[in-house]
Amino acid sequence: MWYNKLVKKTILQNLEISSFLNIISIYFISLNYYKKIKKINMKKNIFQKDQIEYATIFKDESIFYPSYLPEEIPARDKQIKEITFCLDPIIKNKKTQNMLLFGTPGTGKTLLSKYVVKQLTEYTQKAKCVYINAIEDNTRYAVLLKILSMYPDVLPRRGLGTDEIFGRIKENLKKQNSIPIIIIDEVDQLPPSEASYLLYELSRTVVDNKYFTLLLITNNKDFLVHLDPRVQSSLFITRIEFNKYLPVELKTILRERIEYGLIENAISEDLIGYIAGYASKAGGDARIAIDLLFKAAKNAEKKGSLKITKQILLDSANVVDSIKLSEKKKTLSKLELSVLSSIIDGMQSGDLYSLFPKTQERTIRRYITSFEKQKLIETKEINTKNGRTRQIFLKFDKSLL
Repeated sequence: MWYNKLVKKTILQNLEISSFLNIISIYFISLNYYKKIKKINMKKNIFQKDQIEYATIFKDESIFYPSYLPEEIPARDKQIKEITFCLDPIIKNKKTQNMLLFGTPGTGKTLLSKYVVKQLTEYTQKAKCVYINAIEDNTRYAVLLKILSMYPDVLPRRGLGTDEIFGRIKENLKKQNSIPIIIIDEVDQLPPSEASYLLYELSRTVVDNKYFTLLLITNNKDFLVHLDPRVQSSLFITRIEFNKYLPVELKTILRERIEYGLIENAISEDLIGYIAGYASKAGGDARIAIDLLFKAAKNAEKKGSLKITKQILLDSANVVDSIKLSEKKKTLSKLELSVLSSIIDGMQSGDLYSLFPKTQERTIRRYITSFEKQKLIETKEINTKNGRTRQIFLKFDKSLL
């Protein structure tokens, strides 16, 4: 009797232990399954970053954008004073002077014109401004349409003819109590005949003692020479030259962007000097300096670094060189590209002529002059046993061609 009870008790205990182990086993199997399902459902989005990855070299990336307008503009005090002097009569209800801002690319012409006009329109309601880029709006019709956009005028669906648009501009000029300042950037991109007609009618228009003030921007200092002589006399224009930035001035510009755009110690002083020297060789172009700094910072961020190293900067400079060269290549004919590709650093012009026996020598000479203007090459006059000739030096990495 006692034996049967013991057996029964033992069997029940074994069943309880077995059931407990089964339950534990099922629990862990379920837990592992749940983790796998959760892992699948909670897969990290490709745009999701760990907290440590949020660290960035930038304080404010917009500081490097072309649209950025700094609080102060270094190394351009003379030009600021000249533009201010020409626009100051607006405040005194007197006649302003039209201006021609000229100089090589990246010397601050567009930036400075926007800066001074912004200061003026913030100071007085007697002035308003429209900015026009003649690369985008390169006809008289397009420019006048952009000027009309300054005013609250509703255009009919059928559109308007050029003369109708100009008529509406004059009507609005009469109604408004402000003097319109018209900035035309890259003004030399307008066809000479259209530029002459447009600038003549704008400079001659006066309605109730109100008029247009023209601020023309160009890289071509001889732009006015190609206009009709009557236009030149009616413009009553002041010429303001923008010289190339010196390396020390480029450093000042870069430091300002670094101070507001990058974190502390993001780049060493030596590398700032390298960028300034690089841009100085490219014609004292501040845009190239800022663009190289920005690309280097973006490359550092891409690599997860909070500091621009020399290697990152060199890699970025190669990218900038490649982009600049690619843009210049688009403007070359097949023969020009062939001639450029045939130049060996240090070769003499006579040797280059001999490579193209079917092309007139004066054509190759013209190409050499054009390449030098585009800063693709530089030449040096030397004496040889056959007389004077030009030695040609490349100003770009030929492997990028």
